[in-house]
Amino acid sequence: MDNFNQKMRVVNPDKAGLNSFFKKVYTYMALALIVTGVTAYLGATIFRQQIIVLFSSGIAQLALLGVMFGIVWIFSRRVFQNPAQAFGMLMGYSVLNGVFFSTIGLMYNLSTIAAALSTTALLFAGMAIYGLVTKRSMASMGSILFGGVIALIVGGIINIFFFNSVVYFFLSIVGVIVFGLLTAYDMNRLKAMYLEHGGQGQVTLEQSLAVSGALSLYMDFINLFIYILRLFGGRD
Repeated sequence: MDNFNQKMRVVNPDKAGLNSFFKKVYTYMALALIVTGVTAYLGATIFRQQIIVLFSSGIAQLALLGVMFGIVWIFSRRVFQNPAQAFGMLMGYSVLNGVFFSTIGLMYNLSTIAAALSTTALLFAGMAIYGLVTKRSMASMGSILFGGVIALIVGGIINIFFFNSVVYFFLSIVGVIVFGLLTAYDMNRLKAMYLEHGGQGQVTLEQSLAVSGALSLYMDFINLFIYILRLFGGRD
């Protein structure tokens, strides 16, 4: 999960360059979130019946999930070869995520969604700032956080078949903690990657790092929102 365990070789500590890099990362991330939000809104309103039909079929859901995993897999292999193509994949992934998120509008009331979204934004911002400004490397946390994500996935799948409300609540709390820390970790990792490889006049490399970083932070935000929503809307 982490390719930067060795001592970082700083080649460009320029703050202006770093700020410009993160501005690009967050622009791409914001675009992805907007695309997901618009798609989810359209799915929950204009295409409500189609969404209900789609998610009434287990095969259709599995197919959609398969396509999403496929996009991420291809993205990871193309992002450093063709960042423009990878950006298109990021937008496509955002649309498919929006299709899944359209079900949120069918299950939760608007006030719960708004509260969860605002809490997610505040927590995400706080953890991202910490990951950026801390002088310590968070590289050693990579394997632990990756293990936490795997545990959440396995626990969530098991709880689908043997549902327990206490386990559901516990997994939601753990999910918030894991993805909150992942946000700080990814920001810290991106800073290290830029300082080591950015600012050398390699436009394609910096663009690739920005698109890759946008996907990582986008997924952190999305998963953080999901677990916070589960905590806020448990009784909806």
